[in-house]
Amino acid sequence: MRHIHIGLYAALMAVSGTAALAAPSTSANPAYVGTWAANPAACKVPQDRQGAPMVLRRKRYDQHEAHCAFKSVRRSSNAWWVSAQCLVEGSKQADRFTLRLKGDTLVMAHGKNAISMKRCR
Repeated sequence: MRHIHIGLYAALMAVSGTAALAAPSTSANPAYVGTWAANPAACKVPQDRQGAPMVLRRKRYDQHEAHCAFKSVRRSSNAWWVSAQCLVEGSKQADRFTLRLKGDTLVMAHGKNAISMKRCR
C-alpha cells in the first residue's frame, strides 16, 4: 500500500470505512492554492502537530510531516490530476492524487478514497 501523510491517510480511511468561496483561478495561482482543513478547528493547528491543515501551493503541498513537490499537474475544468514526489515522515515516495473544487469545498482523492476540505480563513 502506498504511504501518504499519516493524518491525511487516517482521514481518508475514516471516510472510506477501512467558510470561504474558492478563489478564482489564474495562471500564477490555481484555485486550489491556499490552506485547507477538514474542519474549522484544524485551521488553527500548528504545522508541527498532527492534524495540521494542508497548505497547497502551485507546485507543492505541506502538511505536518508530509511535504510533496508536484512533478506534473494536469487540469481539466475544476479538477487537477497531480503526480508528486513526497517526503513523508522521512521516507521518499511517489504519489498520485486528484484535487477537485466543488463549490467552497476542495476534494482530494487517492483512488476511491477521498477527503473534503474547506478553505481556512
